[in-house]
Amino acid sequence: MKLGALGLLGVLGFVSGCASSSPDKPTALERRQAIRDASDKTYRSAEGFQTARWGMTPDEVRAALPEASVSPDGTLRMKTTIAEMPAEVSLGFLENRLAAVDVFFTEVADARTFHALMRDLLTRKYGDPKTAREVARQVKWGDAPVRFAADLAPVQEADAAASAATLESALAGQGQFKVLNRWTTFESHVNLTQWTLPSRGVMAIQYESAKYSPKRAGLIGRYTTKARQDLVKDL
Repeated sequence: MKLGALGLLGVLGFVSGCASSSPDKPTALERRQAIRDASDKTYRSAEGFQTARWGMTPDEVRAALPEASVSPDGTLRMKTTIAEMPAEVSLGFLENRLAAVDVFFTEVADARTFHALMRDLLTRKYGDPKTAREVARQVKWGDAPVRFAADLAPVQEADAAASAATLESALAGQGQFKVLNRWTTFESHVNLTQWTLPSRGVMAIQYESAKYSPKRAGLIGRYTTKARQDLVKDL
């Protein structure tokens, strides 16, 4: 096949363009990843806990929640009152971004009444919860994981003795749980959970960022069953 002058120039131009491409030029995949990384740095959700938002740094969360402080176990915690009930709050960070919040109620006298109140309040905020059948199926297949915000990386170096004395440690070691209700939005996953300890009961609202949830799947936190199984190897 013969090429005319214009055809030959076109072929030569194409070859020249290919040859002049820099091997250091980022690929399309690398460019997309760079865009995602830049987006992650500026991500701040419209949801979260009170005035703290998913994606905030520890400093931003402390500015939003001035009563929060770092506890001896390295977790950012605060005590507050929610729905006229004393509450203990744990705030968890993934890659230095707010990714999970646990709110524990340890002084609930009437669990049934409290459950009804919390279900109503959370439904007002997040819409209708999952059905009981949906929740049971999701828990069974691991699609509604029950895990602690304090399992994420400590804000500062943790004291081992302090970690062993936390409420999360007691719940992980001795507690039995039941997910009473579950809400999901584009930004958040929320479980209303009831824990039973040998000497008392604990109600909890466990919030999780939908964006960061997949990244938590493979993590083994201080209070997970897998972490305790690994410790058995030392005995």
